[in-house]
Amino acid sequence: MASEKKKKKPFFTWMLILGAFAARETQEAYHSHDFYFTATGSSGSFLDFIVITVVDDVQLCSYHKEKHQVVMKEAWMYQALGASEIAQKQQKLLDLEKNFQWAFKNLIKNQTKSEKNHTLQVFVNCEVDKDIQVSSHFQFALDGEDFCQMVEEPGHWVATKPEAQHFKFLWDSPFWKRRVKHYIQEDCIDSMNKVLQYSSMRENVPPEVTVSRHDAPDGRVTLSCRATGFYPRSILLYWEKDGELGVWGQESSSGTLPNADATFYLQVTLELPSGVPGTGYTCVVEHSELETPATFPVPGKPYMERTLVMALSILAVIILVLSCAGAFIRWKKRKTGITNQLEGPFPSPPAIPLQ
Repeated sequence: MASEKKKKKPFFTWMLILGAFAARETQEAYHSHDFYFTATGSSGSFLDFIVITVVDDVQLCSYHKEKHQVVMKEAWMYQALGASEIAQKQQKLLDLEKNFQWAFKNLIKNQTKSEKNHTLQVFVNCEVDKDIQVSSHFQFALDGEDFCQMVEEPGHWVATKPEAQHFKFLWDSPFWKRRVKHYIQEDCIDSMNKVLQYSSMRENVPPEVTVSRHDAPDGRVTLSCRATGFYPRSILLYWEKDGELGVWGQESSSGTLPNADATFYLQVTLELPSGVPGTGYTCVVEHSELETPATFPVPGKPYMERTLVMALSILAVIILVLSCAGAFIRWKKRKTGITNQLEGPFPSPPAIPLQ
């Protein structure tokens, strides 16, 4: 089984490389819109309801049960959507509160402790590339555990908990399929396009890139390329050797993750087989804020032998200087002792008798 995986690995790696080339043409046109619904309550009460929407990983707006009002993150977003559409969204969310109340009553009606508070979460996502929908997701969770989710296309649902099977009649109904399709198109895709046509979600920033290498005692070399502080999210990082793409070793990626300032970072590593020197490699970075693909060469192997020789040489010089100083001090003491002996009291000469 392990040998089969090894045989397939180069094929899948090449598929990733080909996918990277294809992504270069579309990375600027890719956008995503995410909805996060969180409700808290029991079969007899509805305590809280919060909605947050995010476009390209930047918060667009929020809604809270207490205020019953859609709050846009930035002032220009009100103009992008328009007062009429925002009012419609508020009404839809008011109606959605009733749907969540119905869900609490039916999801937990068989529990003995029906008054216990529960948390129901819903995640909705749509993604477009060059104005073409490429994917959409619906996912439900109850008390932090997956409940059911929509996969592949609107209308195909999978129950992730046995209790979810009781609602299969609802998912398979034409009414529910129309609601899901309508929501994805109108509330997710159309709203996102209106915002993006008006303005980008934030100022674009090019990535800051650092490349490093680590030489293990057993001869393995690991190369690392890190891009951080960039926006928008779409970015490509890949390895070349002497200007050529290829399968050079075991590659891994951190995935594109958010920073605290709403920018992103991505780190990719390349572990070379033992004995491969790791010379001639570069990290290539492509981002919409870079006019052309930027290349960052991997630093050379650190000369440990030269460092050791230099350290030993310095140590030898220090020892030699100390030895010379010690010899000089001993010679000085010896010289001082001889001089003191020569300058000391001498015996009186013998008396000469008078004639």
